[in-house]
Amino acid sequence: MPTRRGFLRIAGSSAVILAAGSGTFALTRTPAHALAPWAMAGDTDLYTDPRVRALSYAILAPNPHNQQPWLVDLNEPDTVTLYCDLERRLPETDPFDRQILIGLGCFLELARLAAAEDRRLVELTSFPDDQPGERLDHRPIARLKFGPEGSADPDPLFTHVRERRSLKEPFDLDKPLAQETLLALQSVVPEALHSGFNLSAALRAELRTLSWQAHLVEVTTHRTNMESVNLMRIGKAEINANPDGIDIGGTALLDGLTLVGLLNRA
Repeated sequence: MPTRRGFLRIAGSSAVILAAGSGTFALTRTPAHALAPWAMAGDTDLYTDPRVRALSYAILAPNPHNQQPWLVDLNEPDTVTLYCDLERRLPETDPFDRQILIGLGCFLELARLAAAEDRRLVELTSFPDDQPGERLDHRPIARLKFGPEGSADPDPLFTHVRERRSLKEPFDLDKPLAQETLLALQSVVPEALHSGFNLSAALRAELRTLSWQAHLVEVTTHRTNMESVNLMRIGKAEINANPDGIDIGGTALLDGLTLVGLLNRA
C-alpha cells in the first residue's frame, strides 16, 4: 500500500483554505505551496490515470482538523481501496472516530463527483472486509470500482467543489433560513438518504445552547484543547511546511502578530 506521503507526492499535498487578506503584505503571506492542489486538481497532463485524477479532487475534502486521514491502494486495476491513516485520528477531540469517518465520507463523495465529471461511474462498497468495532482499524473503509468512460453523467454539484471554503465570519443569528432555501438544499440529497429540517425557534435555541456547552468543555479541558493547539500551523512558513492541521495565518493582522512574536501556541 502506498504511504500517505508517497501518495501525496503523486496527487499533490492537500490544502488549507485561508481567509483572504488585504494589501501587499497579505499577498506576500499567501502559502502558495499549500494552496497549489486547488489549482492542480483534475490536471489531465499531470494525472493521466482517471483514478488519480478523481483523487486529486478527493484530497480537497473537508475533514476534522484538516488531518487528511486517507491512505489509498491503487494496485488493483480500475480500483481504489481507501484506508484510514490511523496515526491521523484525533483521540482526544474525536475519541470514537466519528468526525474522521465523516471526513473519509467527504473524500469518497468528491471522488465520485470527479469521476462522474470524467463520465465514469464509481461503484462503492463500504467496509468490504466488515465494519470495525468502537474505533477504526486497519481494514479498508471502502472500495471504489471505476467504470469505463461514458458509464456516468456529470453531477451538477461538481461545479461547486472548488468554491468550498472555511467560513470564519459571523452569522446573523436573528435571521432564520427561509423554508424555500431549506427545501432547495434538501432537494439535492439523494432519495436513498433520510433528510429533513425543523424551523422551531425553541429547538434552535436548545441546539445552540448544547453546541456552546460542548465547545466550552472542549476548550477548557486541557488534553482536548491541546490536541487542537498542537495541530495549529501558525504563519506562512508553517502552513507551507505542513499543509494540514488548523491554519492561523493568511491575513496581514495574523501574520503580523506572528512575526513580532505576539501570536504563538502558548
